[in-house]
Amino acid sequence: MKRLNKKLVSLFIALMVTLSMAGVGAAAGYKDDYNAKVKQNNATIGVIAGVINYVCPRLVPDSTNICKPKDPVGSAVGVQKYMEKNWDREEDDIEDAEMPAGLKNKTAALQFWDAVEQFKLHYGYRATAKKLAGQGNWEEAFLNEEMAFQYLVKCASRGIFSKKLVDGE
Repeated sequence: MKRLNKKLVSLFIALMVTLSMAGVGAAAGYKDDYNAKVKQNNATIGVIAGVINYVCPRLVPDSTNICKPKDPVGSAVGVQKYMEKNWDREEDDIEDAEMPAGLKNKTAALQFWDAVEQFKLHYGYRATAKKLAGQGNWEEAFLNEEMAFQYLVKCASRGIFSKKLVDGE
């Protein structure tokens, strides 16, 4: 019996070592996954910036000076503010708001507005991911960066749809 117990203890220890080593490998995998997702998100933001720079001048009059190619996020927020001039947030959805007369394409602008709303939602997840990565919690960091990606994809989808509308597609 004593010999069987030693064998079981040895097997248990071997199993625990194996599982703990698998955990180390998984943690390293999540770190790699996190870093890859950060790169992917940064590249996605670059694409989104290009779409903003393309669509912005096709939505608002040049005289507004809203569209600034070096500040696509500022341009996007500027378009939103321009659209929201006559919007009573408590009474209506943006779709029901009276749009400024100079708005060039209301349907495209509404898609663009929604794209910006989706983009805003990614910030919190990226901030949390960065904090968790700093703590070495790679799995949760990766999962938060992945959530950010989901909002970036929604933003890109709406932005591309807006681009197609301003192009008459």
